[in-house]
Amino acid sequence: MTDTDIKSHIMKKASLVLSGLVVLFLLTGCTSLKRYSSATYKAVDNTLVEMDLFGYQLIPSGIFPAGKNLWELSASAQTRLIQILDARYPDNTQFIHALNHEYLTEEAVPCYDYTRKKLRMVFTISKKRNYTVLKGNSLSGNFSPADRIEYLKFSLKIPDNYNLRFTEWNRYATEYGEIEIGDISFTRSLDLEAEASATGQVDLGGTGSLGRSEGQEIKSRYLKLNGSISKNTIEIEEEGTREIDLTGNVIVDVSVEFSAFPERITIPLFSLKARTGEDTSRVAALQFMDVLVPRMEEVPDTIRAILELDYIYRHVRSGWKTYQEWDDHVEYYTGSIRKEIPLFHREDYLPVFYCIGTDRGERRTVKIRSAPGQTYPLQFRSYSDASRFSDWLTDYSASAGTAGDEITIGKDTLVLDGIPLTRDRVARGYRLKVMPVYGD
Repeated sequence: MTDTDIKSHIMKKASLVLSGLVVLFLLTGCTSLKRYSSATYKAVDNTLVEMDLFGYQLIPSGIFPAGKNLWELSASAQTRLIQILDARYPDNTQFIHALNHEYLTEEAVPCYDYTRKKLRMVFTISKKRNYTVLKGNSLSGNFSPADRIEYLKFSLKIPDNYNLRFTEWNRYATEYGEIEIGDISFTRSLDLEAEASATGQVDLGGTGSLGRSEGQEIKSRYLKLNGSISKNTIEIEEEGTREIDLTGNVIVDVSVEFSAFPERITIPLFSLKARTGEDTSRVAALQFMDVLVPRMEEVPDTIRAILELDYIYRHVRSGWKTYQEWDDHVEYYTGSIRKEIPLFHREDYLPVFYCIGTDRGERRTVKIRSAPGQTYPLQFRSYSDASRFSDWLTDYSASAGTAGDEITIGKDTLVLDGIPLTRDRVARGYRLKVMPVYGD
């Protein structure tokens, strides 16, 4: 064999080896189905992610049962009420005014619960993008645009001393997401060739082909949202995947319930009374409703909760210039956050009741003393009821009558500072006004 033949043989073998390496590289090293090119755990860093309660909305869990007017009653109830009003108010003007009054129904007087609320919370998760700090202290290399938060698990806990608990929420079902990674196709073929020589012999080479193809779709399911709820804690878990960062907002709807304290509110029933040829409103009777309100002496002005977060941060050390992640060299960081955050304020959860009294000197309010001698706060469910009652009280005290007469409504007596309220005490300048029950 000549030197030329040897060199040619060596070049052919080298070419075959190189071709084999190229094929092997194409089959293994350049597949886009890999999660990453390499991955290592780097360190604990609690400065990479920030989380806070972005906003909240606290609303009553039910609607206060209001009274109805004549036009909302059934046909039979309208007929009966018109007959009663016609007998009570023979004057046409008084009768027409009475038709538009609001009347309590049987459904409007049960004990109403103000301790149950619906709470919507918006949590916001973000990456800290302080490029200088990340480069110098925490991450190896510059901040990468390909970095993402890969895993989150956070919880919100209400301390036991608030007497507030979670009752239900909207996250009972685990939510999954699915992504399509790609398609894989396999093709196998065998080529045969037959060629006749001059001597009549047949050499097998290849003329026909025999092949088999197989294709598969590759999909992956990941955890979008999962969680659990207990008496004083809610916990939520999220999982990211390729090109899905966990920055953003998470909305959670929960129901909460306070420890209850009984209160009594007053519902004035107004009617018309003729006086000096004019129609004026007067309080015909008082109706009482027992309600449950949050226990105030055990709850501060601001209710605070403990927010805890554990996360896994995926930093791309190199290979981040492409959108695909299969060529990335990845470093993982773990971190955690624990902070106390304001959940909501006193004015958010207390019912809006009104009373009548004076704030000259010490705050004093008008109360009701029943016939058996029991005393109750005079509290109204709305400002309009309280204002209308206050106007009647002022007009009644200024009307004709004995100055020392106690102001009574049916069998109930109005008292202030433990002393029955009289016409002259109101007229002398107590300067009674409508005030919020739970306020300064």
